[in-house]
Amino acid sequence: MLALFPSKVLLLGEYTILNGSKALAIPYTDFTGQWSFAPLDTITSKTSHTSLVRFMSHRSGKYLNRDRLAQDIEKGLWFDSSIPHGFGLGSSGALIAAIYETYGYKQENIQDHKNALAKLEDFFHGSSSGIDPLVSLIQKPLLIHSFENVESYEKPLNLEGFFLVNTGKPRQTGPLVSIYQAKMKDPEFKRGCAAVLSREVNFAINEILSNQGSNLFHHLWLISKFQWEYFPEMIPTQMRSLWLQGLECGEYVLKLCGAGGGGFVLGFSQKLSSDEKSKIFSSHELRELK
Repeated sequence: MLALFPSKVLLLGEYTILNGSKALAIPYTDFTGQWSFAPLDTITSKTSHTSLVRFMSHRSGKYLNRDRLAQDIEKGLWFDSSIPHGFGLGSSGALIAAIYETYGYKQENIQDHKNALAKLEDFFHGSSSGIDPLVSLIQKPLLIHSFENVESYEKPLNLEGFFLVNTGKPRQTGPLVSIYQAKMKDPEFKRGCAAVLSREVNFAINEILSNQGSNLFHHLWLISKFQWEYFPEMIPTQMRSLWLQGLECGEYVLKLCGAGGGGFVLGFSQKLSSDEKSKIFSSHELRELK
């Protein structure tokens, strides 16, 4: 019950994974959650406990020891989490990972784990890929070749240069995915996603996995430019001038971190110091990933 379950960051593959590209997600331990039986005397604890009570209406008996979970909920169980809700860092994923790790019937392989986690997280999202809770559960980078083929990446990743920028605005994933699916009906947009965006996402992932990174900025710049031109709805208004500045100056780039529309934006720079980045993004919370 003392285990910590981290948030997650989707480095690359937002949207394009829906059309066949790879994706890369990492656990992010700046935000975590863990079980608590502390008194239910705060709004946070009461809200979390109520959420668990509602979760018991989910048909999850195939995957969980519901009796044990119900007994602990009766004792006042809640999930004490610092992961912000609606910011794309997997707040519900960490909760589901904790439920599954503590009360779940373990599966035979990572794909079966993902499938079970997806069914459990369906309660919160209607439909889940299982990626977020799986990253929080295994607490290692997750390389997603497709939704049916994922692997835990065992080698350390060099994430130097990556940073998160807090837009200060929560968002909902569902409506944004609907916008993307509508865009995919446009032949020109669909060709661009295949010929440019998916290709550059795969190239960027390969650069990170190789730990070389000599061409990483170039690939991320092309992703940023494509998203600027074709995903205007997903780029929060308060980030647009900073986004364009990065494209024009070539010292940093910004890209969506997950669905976009708010939450956190992912940044990358091989030139700027921490102090220089802090000055550029002085109006926003900035967090280094390395």
